[in-house]
Amino acid sequence: MRNDFQIDHLPKRQQKIARLILRTINNPDATGGGCRAFYSPEEWKDRGEQFGTMSELVVVHDGGDLASWFNLDYGRYGLTEQMQDALARQGLYVEQCTSWYSAIYPV
Repeated sequence: MRNDFQIDHLPKRQQKIARLILRTINNPDATGGGCRAFYSPEEWKDRGEQFGTMSELVVVHDGGDLASWFNLDYGRYGLTEQMQDALARQGLYVEQCTSWYSAIYPV
């Protein structure tokens, strides 16, 4: 995986969710489009962001390969459903916050 998908900075719970996401996309050549893909809610709050600060994990998918899995505007509904199903099996759900990032919450 590319540097865009680094998870070492995350607490263990968030690392587990990020690994689940990466396993679900199952693409070793995927990129985050030059953006760091995973943020803890604390990191996100420190950036001054408004949405997703009470989540388990923030996923930035702005133009990267994660976008088709999280951004409904891409029209890849089969992929977004696969991601939703994978998260649901772990008691989680995804909420698209903007066109460029989403947040993962417990059910």
